[in-house]
Amino acid sequence: MIGGAVFAIALAGPARAEEDIQAWGAIAASGTVSGNLFLWLEGQSRITDEIGGGSQIILRPAIGARIGSDAHAVAGYAYVRTAPASGAVTHEHRPWQQVQFVPVRHANGMPFIISRTRLEQRMIENRTGTGWRLRQFVRVQLPVAKDGKIQAVAFTEGFFNLNTTSWGMRDGVDQWRTFMGMGFPVTGRARLEPGYLNQRIFRAGEDRTNHVLSATMFVRL
Repeated sequence: MIGGAVFAIALAGPARAEEDIQAWGAIAASGTVSGNLFLWLEGQSRITDEIGGGSQIILRPAIGARIGSDAHAVAGYAYVRTAPASGAVTHEHRPWQQVQFVPVRHANGMPFIISRTRLEQRMIENRTGTGWRLRQFVRVQLPVAKDGKIQAVAFTEGFFNLNTTSWGMRDGVDQWRTFMGMGFPVTGRARLEPGYLNQRIFRAGEDRTNHVLSATMFVRL
């Protein structure tokens, strides 16, 4: 009930909001290390401020373990470099932990709904205080071809700040992301998921809405 209400607020929001057009590209590679252990390597590049004025780079390695037939736990670290069109460059260090599981599968065994809960500890260089943030992600994927290789994909993810910091993080709903796109294989070990992502950032004053051209490549190592 609460999540649905916040989701509705994120989509509706106030009539006025600052807007931006951005482009995000990402590569996520994963592979088994030994037994139930696996490695996750992720890199993202984001072009912001009307696609050209600013940028952001995220590097996110992690190690995970399967904890059930449809569930796994992951712990990792993220480095985030943000260079806005105006303002100082920031360097963020972000340990994170998550649990992901598949509550519903299609009749053929392929995942239908995927749920992910992530906890982050955000630290910015030359600033004091650690920001704790909870992220709840739900993804739905529907095959559009009989073999299931081409899929319609949609997800929604809420970001919830658990405390307030001296460097500007406020307790409460931080942002909400909603994505719609397609997924299809490009090689035997790689899938591409392009689409549109709407990012609503909640602020003390005027909220911000980012319209994002997004593309993620998933690679099996």
